[in-house]
Amino acid sequence: MNKRLQTILSVVVVVGLAACAEPAPSAGKAAATPASAAAPAAPTAAPTAITMVTAFDPGAGELPEGVATKDGFAYVGFAPLGEIVKVDLGTGARTRFAKLPKPVPNKGFMTGLTFGPDGLLYAALVSFDPSVQAGVYRVSTAGGDASLFAKDPKMVFPNGLVFDSSGALFVTDSAAGAIFKVARSGAVTAWTSSALLAGDPSQCGGSGNPFPIGANGLAIRDGAFFATNTDKGSIVRVAINPDGSAGAPAIAVGPDCGALAGADGLTVDPRGDFVVAVNRQDKVVRVAKTGGIDVVATGGSVDFPASLTWSGTTMISTNFALAKASTGRPAKPGLLAIPEHL
Repeated sequence: MNKRLQTILSVVVVVGLAACAEPAPSAGKAAATPASAAAPAAPTAAPTAITMVTAFDPGAGELPEGVATKDGFAYVGFAPLGEIVKVDLGTGARTRFAKLPKPVPNKGFMTGLTFGPDGLLYAALVSFDPSVQAGVYRVSTAGGDASLFAKDPKMVFPNGLVFDSSGALFVTDSAAGAIFKVARSGAVTAWTSSALLAGDPSQCGGSGNPFPIGANGLAIRDGAFFATNTDKGSIVRVAINPDGSAGAPAIAVGPDCGALAGADGLTVDPRGDFVVAVNRQDKVVRVAKTGGIDVVATGGSVDFPASLTWSGTTMISTNFALAKASTGRPAKPGLLAIPEHL
């Protein structure tokens, strides 16, 4: 095993399982709505302020990284466990839905989730132990055990997942500084790589990590892919050429350490602006097409946000809670609902 990648695994997984001083609310129950939030008219009504849909237990390894939504439910992946739960976005009630091969302790974790055009759920699994295969896994509509969909020896740290209009899956690799393309057959090819997509833990004043985290969140807008670079506080644009090949990667936003150091999940809002989960700064920001950056959510219930998706006009964010959980501070892993108008 590559020593640098082994270090990545050891740090991420060990700290992710660290005990936390503050117990989370009971599983399956929505956290209380803050007094400043307006009460929804019905369980399925869109929130008028940021709410915690449900909270998870950091001591049990319930650290949510990836999320995907469908028909009023969120599908949430617990990174250290390789387990996916189904959460009712109206009530916060959760049930077990699926599981990937369980990562070997300190040698694997689950990252991004997305639904494909076939209606099936896809999940990225990082693993540096040969007994557990790294790659992208597919879950049937009934849930249960996931099956391996795509693998490649060079795709060592699959993270962000996005399907294009033709049904091909694109996958960022945070360690390789690359984006891979996966055909509907599951065949993997290297689509693009660049120094702009590579991480550097010495950037933005130093991340405190002994390893790089580069290309991470992924989204499509205006005929191009955009990927966050976590270490460098930037968003990189990769044009999609007419033949489907990658254009030359170029900086679209940043580097902006003050606003984007720790940029993780990426989505596009109904106005066409980017919304970014900035994990190490405990905030979610909007990056307007005109270039302005505004804070959408921070403080309070926001705790190391990782992945973003949509349920109607409500944005759903995972609270990965990694920084606090890794240092024994009270952590708030859970699922946040953020109304689009904020």
